[in-house]
Amino acid sequence: MTDWKRKLAAFLHDPPSKCLDIRTHGERSDAAFRQAGFTDEAEAGEYYKTADHVGASADRLPFPSSRAAQLSCAFDGIRNAFVHPLSSGKTAFHSEFKSVEEGFDGEKSVQPALSDASLASLGDEDEKWRARFFVHWRLWSLRASEKDYRFSLLPADTRIPDHTVWTHMQVVSALAGCVDDKQVWRPSFLRFQLGPVQDFIAAARSTRDLWSGSYLLSWLMAAGLKALSAEAGPDAVIFPNLLGQPLFDLHWKKDLWDKVSINDQFSLWKNVNWDLDSLRTPNLPNVFLAVVPSSEGSMLAEKVERAICEEWRRIADSAWAACEEAGLKIKENESKEEAYQRKEKFDRQIDQFLSISWSVTEWPDSLEKTIDLASGFADEMPVTEAAERVKVIKKMAEEWMPKDHRDGRFYEGGSKGPKRKLNNIGLGWSVILAYNQWQLDAVRQTRIFPANRDGGWDVGLLNNKDSLTGREEAVAGGRVWKQLAEGIQQGPWKSLFKHDDWIGGPTLVKRVWHIAYLNQTPWNLETDSKAFKMPNTRGIAKGDPDWGDDEDLETAADEEKYFAVLALDGDEIGKWISGEKTPLFRHQLASYKDGSGNSAGAMEYFERESNPDDGDKNLKGRFETFLNSNRALSPSYHLQFSQALGHFALRCARKIVEAYKGRLIYAGGDDVLALLPSDLALRCAESLRKALRGESVCGPDGSVIFKSTTPGFLEEPGFKDDSGRSIPILVPGPKADCSAGIAIAHFKSPLQDVVRAAQAAEKCAKRKSSDGGLNRKAIAVTLMKRSGEIIQWGAKWDGGLGLYRRMAKALSGEILSSRFPHQFAALLEPYVTNSSGLMSQIPADQRTDTFPVEEIIQQEFAHCISRQRGKHFPTDKEETQSLVDNFKNELDVYLHTLDEAGIKSADAKLKSVIGLCQTVAFAHRTSVRDDS
Repeated sequence: MTDWKRKLAAFLHDPPSKCLDIRTHGERSDAAFRQAGFTDEAEAGEYYKTADHVGASADRLPFPSSRAAQLSCAFDGIRNAFVHPLSSGKTAFHSEFKSVEEGFDGEKSVQPALSDASLASLGDEDEKWRARFFVHWRLWSLRASEKDYRFSLLPADTRIPDHTVWTHMQVVSALAGCVDDKQVWRPSFLRFQLGPVQDFIAAARSTRDLWSGSYLLSWLMAAGLKALSAEAGPDAVIFPNLLGQPLFDLHWKKDLWDKVSINDQFSLWKNVNWDLDSLRTPNLPNVFLAVVPSSEGSMLAEKVERAICEEWRRIADSAWAACEEAGLKIKENESKEEAYQRKEKFDRQIDQFLSISWSVTEWPDSLEKTIDLASGFADEMPVTEAAERVKVIKKMAEEWMPKDHRDGRFYEGGSKGPKRKLNNIGLGWSVILAYNQWQLDAVRQTRIFPANRDGGWDVGLLNNKDSLTGREEAVAGGRVWKQLAEGIQQGPWKSLFKHDDWIGGPTLVKRVWHIAYLNQTPWNLETDSKAFKMPNTRGIAKGDPDWGDDEDLETAADEEKYFAVLALDGDEIGKWISGEKTPLFRHQLASYKDGSGNSAGAMEYFERESNPDDGDKNLKGRFETFLNSNRALSPSYHLQFSQALGHFALRCARKIVEAYKGRLIYAGGDDVLALLPSDLALRCAESLRKALRGESVCGPDGSVIFKSTTPGFLEEPGFKDDSGRSIPILVPGPKADCSAGIAIAHFKSPLQDVVRAAQAAEKCAKRKSSDGGLNRKAIAVTLMKRSGEIIQWGAKWDGGLGLYRRMAKALSGEILSSRFPHQFAALLEPYVTNSSGLMSQIPADQRTDTFPVEEIIQQEFAHCISRQRGKHFPTDKEETQSLVDNFKNELDVYLHTLDEAGIKSADAKLKSVIGLCQTVAFAHRTSVRDDS
């Protein structure tokens, strides 16, 4: 059983304002202990020592002794400012704290305290300490940043100020929980993954189906994470960061948040104050990572699996019961035996549906054994690369650092020596983590799963396949089911089963669980069509997501209106999570001098010791390898990276999508799925990318949605602290990027086909150029014309989109005629080998090198501009030349990015430019207009 008192003591071991005055931080920590309910401060101090030591080592470095090395990094938030954990940009305060007391009084005034009534309503002492811990974990950092934004950027270590004290507090409390019933401290990594994902989401007849599949998977993950946190605490989950996750909060509403109040005011649930849109947005990924006691790792994994399976069964049973109560069946004279067989098949499909994998990796008992985990792996494997980075730090601390500078706390033998060998396993965090990922990959490749059928031939209605997945056999749907649904006057049944599709068990659950389960006690979540209206694809195409709903689609006018599905996903997120893309140490270390000439920052120390005054050539440059190596992966990095992804998904994605007249379906970390008007989808994708990278974002009308004053941080209008200053929102930053896929289709096209086309386009944008892709940092578009023709086009973010935008603006402003893109494409078509024999005279092996494809494209482009003038084409000669030059420059940039993406052949370049023209023409013709 978790010792919640010990976890809270570990969480409170450092006051948030520690960095303002390290010498007196113990006194401020004692005050926090008293306010949290501790009466024996000495006892509290015994709870966290090992966890603090390991957590600090994992998050930081074996720094030299400050006194011996003359290393002193005072943190003022200006000269020594917080460093972005991913992009290395610095975020300076508007002013430093006037005094330590100002910081101390601020943190103390918002430290959450449970009311006496709340404590009295709870059970035993263990439950009370758990409540105290949960409340501190959930509210203290939130309330502190709302009081003064500077509290959100106070570092845990002034020498490497790229992780906040809040993340360090959570890491220490998580590690403090890794003690078994024999008081032995031995942590393990638990990594857990749930599926299926993309196929399940894409199998959608309506926009509600699309949302429902995404939401169901997030809901199940929330149920599993609640089960884990009830045993190990929410702090144990390293990825995703559960702090501020709406669905996770919702799952604790009844059991905790509704029961406790802060300072005799509102319940904690009212304190977090989630709006319904946030609670109804799926946002949890299908995988999590936690640090847990080794003795309980497998038990906790099984408990999570059991919680998810039981919740899935409850949801499925409620969906089946709701259909039975409504009198729905697949044939008019269905016998009891046939109904039983149908239910039996439904139960089997539900039991077989979920794909669950997990692995538990116990930490070795020494740093040397941790590094040995990489033995036998190939050089390019993540576990090997992680081990090499740890070896650099180990060499820096055990060989390069002068012995009289070494801090005994990091070495075996302590301050008395010999200070030759590091004593802390925390530095091996990244190696164990990579090994754990490798183990999970192995589990997923070798897992046992039951077959859908035992073989043999059967006939009958129940042997029809699910119309949306093509996999499960039917347990619902068909002509009779549809007719019965149409006859039900009360409820949404008519709109849910407008078609006579045959559907299997998982699809049936996805179709009705929002009314059969979410709308019911105890959740009472307003998800029915009246309270939570889902637009149809015609409304999306009109640019009016509030127009109509699913049941109106069939009666909509059959006009040429197109909508888009946008699928966006971060590039190489696995490498970010594994630590492969962490910044260099030299960019993260503090560089600060107080002007006295007697002290220096961490960066100055390593530079100074790389060039010692004694002139010893053997020591010259000894720290350069260390400074130019990537920062080792740390738990705080994990938490902050997850937090940055969460901010993008929860604070940015929905606001941006809705500004572009769309509907957000899913936003989980770096992954976004949305429905949009066809002519705004590409601009929305660009805006989402800007938000992910921490750049200012404007809506289609030019209004500011997010403002960026510091790389990697956003400011949201209205999101301010008590002094009226913007609270910075951490996002992945400028070194991160993403790729997107857009599928555009007529509003009556099967939604699942369009979703799958968008997902395929996203994969094309990410795929290597040698495999026909765009090699990441790109966007790919698929146009699905009603005639059946499919047009595909793609470009790098920083390249082809400039030409696209200029052409689109010229068409909408009637600078060029609407025939321009068609004519330009027609001029290029004869040069494509597959469509003409003009190039057949040139040997195939010489075409790329000898055929002047770029010159031809430029010449035909200039010719087409001169012939396809619109009524607002400039008449002045200089203006005309400027227009042509600007177009040619954009075309040059686009052709150059094709080369960078590996698209070098003449045919491939011609097809890319033709696809761009067709995309511009299509978007212009199907754009949302005022008279729509």
